[in-house]
This record gives sequence, C-alpha cells and structure tokens, in this order.
Amino acid sequence: MSFRLLFVAAFLIALSASAASAQLRPDMMSADKSSPDSRSVFESAPGEEMRKRQLLKLAEKEHKENVERAREVARISTELKNAATSITLSVENKKKLEKVEKLTRRVRSEAGGSDSDVTLDRVPVDLESAILRLADASEEMRKEVEKTPRKVVSTCVIERANQILEILHYARRFLQ
Repeated sequence: MSFRLLFVAAFLIALSASAASAQLRPDMMSADKSSPDSRSVFESAPGEEMRKRQLLKLAEKEHKENVERAREVARISTELKNAATSITLSVENKKKLEKVEKLTRRVRSEAGGSDSDVTLDRVPVDLESAILRLADASEEMRKEVEKTPRKVVSTCVIERANQILEILHYARRFLQ
C-alpha cells in the first residue's frame, strides 16, 4: 500500500510540474515582447490585424479616387474639345482648364511623380490644336491609370500627366 501511495504522490508531483511549466511556457518562448516578430504562437494580435485591414482599405480607396480623377480629367478635356471650335474660351471653360491642371497634378502625385521638364514632340500651334492634344493625352492617361495596379509607380502615367501639364501651359499662352 505504501508503494501505491508513493506512486500516486509521484504522479501528482509530475502532473503539477508539467502544468506549471505549461503555464510558464508562453512567457519563456518569447524573449522580447516589444518586438512583433518574437510573439509566441499562443498570443494573438487582433488589433494589429484590424490596423492592417484598415490600411489596405485606405490604399484601395485612394487608388479608386485616383482612377476617378483621371476619368474626370478625360471627361472635362472632352468637353473642352467639343467647345473649342472658337478662338477663345469662355470663363467657364478657363475654369475647366484650371480644374484639369489641378486634377492632373494630383494624379501625377499619387502615381509617385513630381515636376519635371517635358518637351513635346509636336508643339501646339494654336488653342484648338492644344485642346485637341489635351483631350487625346487625357484619354491616354485615363487608360493608363485604370490598368495600373495600386502598388505600382507608373512612369507612363507620370509622363502622360507631365505632357498634359505642358499642353495646358501652351493653351494658357494662346489665351493671353
């Protein structure tokens, strides 16, 4: 009977020791809790996962807004093209030119570009040719923005935006 008592006591001691070590194991497995890579398997980070999802949604939203800006530039440029039959533009159309410039700068900025000098291969000779080139370049930029993934810095979009801005510069010269 004492053998049984000794065996049960040894079994209970071993069981309590293994339970105690299991409770300490998560703390022992992570050497430094401040670094996110050293987390144990038993720890979860739902807050971090939510933050990553929010950042992803924000990036997708910004990309969609950029695509919408490019579409609006193309739409306004087409309206200007249809209205550019006369030598001068109305005040409303001048405001549309300013809006096209502002939106184009935002598209270029979102694409990762900045100001740079662009030389046009065919310089517009009058306001009408400048507006026609603006409409064509805007449509090409719209297509490029739509097919460019959000994580990509597109040099095509940046170059096209710089061309549009240069064409706008010539159009302003013709308006003076």
